[in-house]
Amino acid sequence: MAKTSKSGASRKRNGATPQRTGSHRLFDDILALAATLARGRQEYGAEKLMTLAASTRDFATSLSDMPNLRAQAASAAESLEGLAEYVMHTDIEQMAKDASTFARRHPLATLAITAAAGMAASRIIRPHAAGTERKAPAGRKRASKQAARARRRSNGEAHAAG
Repeated sequence: MAKTSKSGASRKRNGATPQRTGSHRLFDDILALAATLARGRQEYGAEKLMTLAASTRDFATSLSDMPNLRAQAASAAESLEGLAEYVMHTDIEQMAKDASTFARRHPLATLAITAAAGMAASRIIRPHAAGTERKAPAGRKRASKQAARARRRSNGEAHAAG
């Protein structure tokens, strides 16, 4: 019995609990590193959200002949401003906790958001990867056409087919 209470006391001193061992600590360390890196970009992201909110508000004011759409766009601008304030004044760890709570409460919305983010990321990445793949065949095709022309000039039409 005394041994059990001593090990419990040593766990409290070391800061480790049975739940926070191994992979949990590694995950927490990775989150802390990501939070450190993200803090530098937090203000930049909030500024971009404010710019988007201002653009949305400008768009809303331009919709004078469509009052319902104008109201929706103005509401979206207010939501973006609120999100920018949240990003600016909330700690990264708290944002991660809020995202976790949201994911638990709304799993289908989280799935939809994740799928949309994945598709957006693939659209951003795909043109760069596809652009390099398309250049290689075009270059080979051009080189083979040039080789065929050279064979025709030097050997005549009979040897150009090879």
